Amino acid sequence: MPPTTAKEWIAVANERAADAEAIKKAIKKEKPSAVGSVYMAGYAIECSLKALLQSRGTPFPKHGQEGHNLHGLWEASKFKLSDLSDEKGTKTFFIEHWNTALRYEISCESTLEVAELVDGARQLTGWIQSKLRRQLRKRR
Repeated sequence: MPPTTAKEWIAVANERAADAEAIKKAIKKEKPSAVGSVYMAGYAIECSLKALLQSRGTPFPKHGQEGHNLHGLWEASKFKLSDLSDEKGTKTFFIEHWNTALRYEISCESTLEVAELVDGARQLTGWIQSKLRRQLRKRR
């Protein structure tokens, strides 16, 4: 059953982030450009953005291609890429390039290393979730 609360979305986000880290560690030496961890990291970002939108009462697509559109979810959250300190592009990669078609790829088509991208995703999910926590504290 899909999440229905911000807390449930965060729980799923954290599970997908843990999946991304586990895949990254498991394939680090054998297949350093394998895309599985980047794919899962994108879902962690997606669920974090949905948690934020859910907590704000902002409608967002939950199914189909638009439900996985990180750029659309980012814009619905009223964020700008300039909000991120991201010289290397490890965070903006996900907002600008990640999509579910990665599940059919064998390697990641980026000049950045998979480990860098997964680390960037971890930082981005942390940033989004900190915005959510700050927002929830203001409501108390």
